[in-house]
Amino acid sequence: MFFIYFFGLFIIFFFISDLIINSSKKTKLIKPSIVVFLFVFFTFLSTVFSSHILTSLSGYYSRFNDGLFSYLVFFGLYFVAINRLNGKDLFKLLKISLLPIIPISIYGLAQHLGGPNILWSLPAVERAYSTIGQPNWLAQYMSILLPICLLFALTDDFNNFKYWLFIYSLGFFCLWVTYSMSGLVGFIFGVVVLSLLLAHKRSTQHLLFVSVPKDIFIRIVFLFAISFSISITNIGLFRGKVNDAVIDIKKTISIVKKVYALSNDYEISDPGFIRIELWKSTFNLIKSSPKVFLIGTGPETFPYTFQPFRNTKLNYSSEWDYVFNKPHNYYLELWSESGVVTLLAYFVLLHFLFKKLPWFLYPSLVAFVTTNIFGWPTVSTTIFFWFLISWADIWNKEPIR
Repeated sequence: MFFIYFFGLFIIFFFISDLIINSSKKTKLIKPSIVVFLFVFFTFLSTVFSSHILTSLSGYYSRFNDGLFSYLVFFGLYFVAINRLNGKDLFKLLKISLLPIIPISIYGLAQHLGGPNILWSLPAVERAYSTIGQPNWLAQYMSILLPICLLFALTDDFNNFKYWLFIYSLGFFCLWVTYSMSGLVGFIFGVVVLSLLLAHKRSTQHLLFVSVPKDIFIRIVFLFAISFSISITNIGLFRGKVNDAVIDIKKTISIVKKVYALSNDYEISDPGFIRIELWKSTFNLIKSSPKVFLIGTGPETFPYTFQPFRNTKLNYSSEWDYVFNKPHNYYLELWSESGVVTLLAYFVLLHFLFKKLPWFLYPSLVAFVTTNIFGWPTVSTTIFFWFLISWADIWNKEPIR
């Protein structure tokens, strides 16, 4: 995040300097879309009336993302992008954005496998998190980028197929060993949308590819075989996760005795159960006053304001002694911290993206929207989201024909 602050401000500074130095050229600036401006404005408004304004400005400590400062930097980069980049630039950046999958996946797989190595010695971990910091965050990052990688693998020249296959295989393996249900669901939704779109569009006006290649069926079989092989040979924690989910569903719809945190009996502590109780508690916070309902408690103030509304059922989960600093649902987070007006502005922004983005980016956006039901965007996925916002504006002004 600090890299984004420093490098982002550096870009914004030189953009403004260029405008001042070359003011005689009378460059016509492209105005930001009103939906983007309104989303940032309502976040600013919520910050002004925040219950802890310093946190709302800078973001929660150790994270420093999603505070007003980060919104302003991302908005500034978006403004520079729509005034300095064109459709071809965006297309190049899209391919470049897939390259980090390689080192991130290699490090994640090294964590999964563990043991001494030529380059490192790492203890094996249950769930890979690579350089992103947490398994679910890594899974969201991969679920957004892998549908794009799949698209290139299915439609690019056959000579490049092996490169995209290599990147996809590494990325999918890394996604799988995060054992993140939310990330996997987001990826599956993205792949389903990609499949439907490819079936519907035999060619595209944006010259991403001229037509679906004749050997696409062979490519699909090859990609599916690799994905299936990775999945079936690395069931790992997914077996327990599915079992926990089934047991929790049965116990949720039946009358059961209370299960205490230190009991030897099966604990209702599946992440699904914890999230549901966390969401209920967050909604109690939202309903606590008209001010919170409308403009929230302030960006990133959830850890301070949530605790009085915490559901006592969470005391009978494995995380009974946790201080929750996120509701694990980005939409509820926006509502509780920035109010219903900001949440509605965000939905309008998503509608704007689905309306204006080229179709081949829909799968990534679907994966992003889906994973945010169970989590929240981190730095790496937030900057990609603003990249999509920039693309939506630029593409409709200067699409590649």
